[in-house]
Amino acid sequence: MHLRVLLVEDDDDDYLLIRDLTGDLRDLEVELIRASDYDAGLKLLLDANIQTCLVDFRIGEASGVDFVRKLKGIGCDLPMILLTGADDTGVDREALAAGAANFLDKAGLDAERLERVLRYTATQSQRVDVSLSPMAPASAFPSPAEDGTMRILLIEDDEDDYFLTKELLSDVFGRQLALEWVSAWQPALERVLEGRHDVVVVDYRLGARNGLELVREAVHLGCGMPFIVLTGEGNREIDLEAMHAGATDYLVKGEITAPLLDRSIRYAIERRKSERHLAQLAQIDQLTGLANRYHFREFLDRSIALAKRQQSKVALMLIDLNRFKAVNDTYGHAAGDLLLKEIAGRLRRNVRPCDLVGRLGGDEFTIVMTEVDDVASVGATAERLLAEIRHPVNIGICEVDVGASIGIAHYPDDANCADSIIVSADTAMYAGKGQQVGCFHFYTPEMHQRATHRLELERDLRRAIRQQQFELFFQPQVDLSSGRLLGFEALLRWHHPEFGLVAPNEFIELAEESSLIVPIGEWALETTCAQLAAWRDAHMPEVHVAVNFSARQFQDDGLLDLVRTTLARHDLPPRLLEIEITESDILQNPAEANRLLTCFSDLGIRVALDDFGTGYSSLNHLRAFPGAIIKIDRSFVRDIETSTSNRAIVQSLIAMAHDLDLKVVAEGVENTGQLDYLRSRTCDIVQGFLISRPIPASAIGWELFSDNLLPRTFSEAEAVA
Repeated sequence: MHLRVLLVEDDDDDYLLIRDLTGDLRDLEVELIRASDYDAGLKLLLDANIQTCLVDFRIGEASGVDFVRKLKGIGCDLPMILLTGADDTGVDREALAAGAANFLDKAGLDAERLERVLRYTATQSQRVDVSLSPMAPASAFPSPAEDGTMRILLIEDDEDDYFLTKELLSDVFGRQLALEWVSAWQPALERVLEGRHDVVVVDYRLGARNGLELVREAVHLGCGMPFIVLTGEGNREIDLEAMHAGATDYLVKGEITAPLLDRSIRYAIERRKSERHLAQLAQIDQLTGLANRYHFREFLDRSIALAKRQQSKVALMLIDLNRFKAVNDTYGHAAGDLLLKEIAGRLRRNVRPCDLVGRLGGDEFTIVMTEVDDVASVGATAERLLAEIRHPVNIGICEVDVGASIGIAHYPDDANCADSIIVSADTAMYAGKGQQVGCFHFYTPEMHQRATHRLELERDLRRAIRQQQFELFFQPQVDLSSGRLLGFEALLRWHHPEFGLVAPNEFIELAEESSLIVPIGEWALETTCAQLAAWRDAHMPEVHVAVNFSARQFQDDGLLDLVRTTLARHDLPPRLLEIEITESDILQNPAEANRLLTCFSDLGIRVALDDFGTGYSSLNHLRAFPGAIIKIDRSFVRDIETSTSNRAIVQSLIAMAHDLDLKVVAEGVENTGQLDYLRSRTCDIVQGFLISRPIPASAIGWELFSDNLLPRTFSEAEAVA
């Protein structure tokens, strides 16, 4: 280990003493740099790459304690060790309060003691403690009791050494000492993990298992208390091992005095407090004050490790807010931040103190529940959280309503490690989103099977793009008054090598989530335009083709240029292309969608609003695109003969569109009764199985362009009779 050490010392003899001692160090290479006064020391600390600083207590009239205090005040985090010519407890305590990492008496100082202090302070300053737990926040641990009592756990299997150490501790703390003695390894570990002491003093020798194993195990399981290791004789290897195990100090029993033990305990506690404070800053989400992603993962790892030892259970909740993006986009990021902070507070107030609440990023939260008794209690907690989240949130300018979806998984029932429990909870959350928004779902093996199937399907989709396994089918759109073919809607089909012909409803959602819809959409546009050009070259009558575009495609900056260049490459007039997009897709980014649709309309490209009337219908969308077409969703057409409300909706949509001079297409027409009603309400265009199922381009012949494609309806049959 190499250390660059600054010595602030005005006495030449003391400088030579420290220089000679650093030259005698066995396992520590020290590069000693001297400053003769505090100002020179400050300059070197700011300019040189110093790792540790030795500061003389008195240089002239100035005090080394003031120097330490000044450096700490400007944010200097280097460990500083105060040197004094007398073992003065008052100076020692003053140095500790100022922020010194340690305190050394130059009288009697030897190389071994100097090396140990340098090594421990340097190592402790580099160590980042990640053992924060909701049971012991860094702001409150460790510290003596309010009455000043020092709570010490002594782990020692030799009764004579116990009485000796107890006597030394009593000399230091008197009646303010609360000492607990444990002599066996396993009970000692259990007491350590309870976290009820300010410091643990542990003997190196504890029968078959040594004290360093206990320190290492306790640190691994998340214990954040400082450990001081005692040994019967100085041993450099044990010293180094203690440091790497996580001990804050190492003392030889034969050399221990009351002041030395006092100093070791107090500095260990203060050093641990500082470390944990810095660690907390590094592990807390700055917006909400919850645990961040790093802290969450460390806590989950340790909780599972402890649950494995104790044969207990851990539950993991992953929480995803609904409609957060809409709030952010509509009211701005400041409003979104207020929403996140309010939800964070509600989550924290509605779980147990031993549970960890974290924010993973964006609007994703997580809760780790330890010592879980049963599934029902976890479900009750999830139900309570959902109810709290559903309450309106005041974001300053208004109140907004959001919900959430929660996925829950358990260790060891659903997973055997942290990685797999995260995957299981995530699978449960998204499985829940697909079924019902604003609820919670426990993980099941069937969810894993569905998730695996989706991954396999995504892999196959990527292969389908490379191998051109897609085909367009075309469903005729017919003029209701004449029966003449006006155009087609292009519908995507996938020729899967194993499953055969796959319909869009089985893969389009996955394609959108994975952004594969962009290359698939480009292929569909290119293929449609190529087919229109082929019909033109075959001198067939001019018809249009409608192509479905997704919200994800509308986020692509190059979409407008892509459409322009594709039409130009095939020498097609823009009027032959119709772009369909659902109203719900428009609302994902209304401003950008409206801008693009306006550009398409200005170019002469037809614009159709698909699934019209299913929940977000707005006259504003219709007014924005002169000549637009609205498509009445098949869900209204399907029950048009039996549902008075559906008939009223269809009649209103047709009348509204005609008042705005727009054409109406009714989708999903499957029988003559539906056709008869639509004709009676002067619907313009129909498509559905009654006229024709979607057919491949190879099956489209002249008869489709020339015949009356409408079957005779009931009313027409009556008229003929």
